[in-house]
Amino acid sequence: MEIRFAKIFSPYPVGDTNVYIINHEIVVDAGINLPISINDLKNELEKSDMDFESSKLILTHPHVDHFGSAYMFKNVYAHEIACERIHDAEKSYFELIYHHFGEEGMPLEVSRKMKENALKEYSKLIRPCKNCSKVGKKIRAGDDEFEVIHIPGHSFSHIALYNEEHGILFSGDTLLNGITPNPVIEPDGRYKRKPVLQHYLRTLGYLYGLEIEKVFPGHRKHIENHRELISEYLNGFERRSIEIFKLCKGKTAYEIAVEHFRRKDQLFLAMSEVIAHLDFLHDKGFVEKTDGAYTARGEVRELEELWKEVKAEILQ
Repeated sequence: MEIRFAKIFSPYPVGDTNVYIINHEIVVDAGINLPISINDLKNELEKSDMDFESSKLILTHPHVDHFGSAYMFKNVYAHEIACERIHDAEKSYFELIYHHFGEEGMPLEVSRKMKENALKEYSKLIRPCKNCSKVGKKIRAGDDEFEVIHIPGHSFSHIALYNEEHGILFSGDTLLNGITPNPVIEPDGRYKRKPVLQHYLRTLGYLYGLEIEKVFPGHRKHIENHRELISEYLNGFERRSIEIFKLCKGKTAYEIAVEHFRRKDQLFLAMSEVIAHLDFLHDKGFVEKTDGAYTARGEVRELEELWKEVKAEILQ
């Protein structure tokens, strides 16, 4: 198996996007829609005697730093929900997100400005991709076959490519070196949400059980100790869960996010993280929601016992 690796410029704090070319046939993720990024991508394709017309592009998930320039490819494949989201450059998705943020206590003026800024910035980094097709359960690149795995958590429509023979996983943003990916909010209509943290935990349990020699992630360096990394993720989720639980004293998700993270420059991710944990705590009976405000139920030690059970089930 031949894997070419390229770092494609991205302005986001997580760093440049990793793009992979497998056996001169398949491209995993495309990067953002900026001239410098597109030029980098074009050069990498040319080194593999490929172009935007002939290549097969596989998108791991519908976040702008992974699919912003996907529209340039003729053959694009992703999870079917990802295809829907990139078709309109996520405009419908963001409409729902900011409605949920408002329902979770974010002041209308703050929500409006965030939405306006997001749409303004997004227009510079992304174009709609109209030619995305649902990816199959398996894909081939030369003599190598990959299983397409649905791994919701960071994004509900996130997929990974797994080759059992070589023990290789292309993980997108589900597993990243040195950072715990955000469980990003996933509206299921205007008043319901998918339980993203619970999805993430199930995904981590599944990945923990796979025999993996090397993980090729969406950002940063490759990973050779995926089980150790998953254990670290679980400890991090537990700490965050307990910290948020302690702040549930009749406060909204917005108030908790501002108090917990003490910064507003990453408010989208802060709200996503807090809402994911609150939904998890609410489902497990550890918080009660009344008129949009959350109140803790039970003791910290009981929550610690729950996480002990969660971790034991995943790390078995």
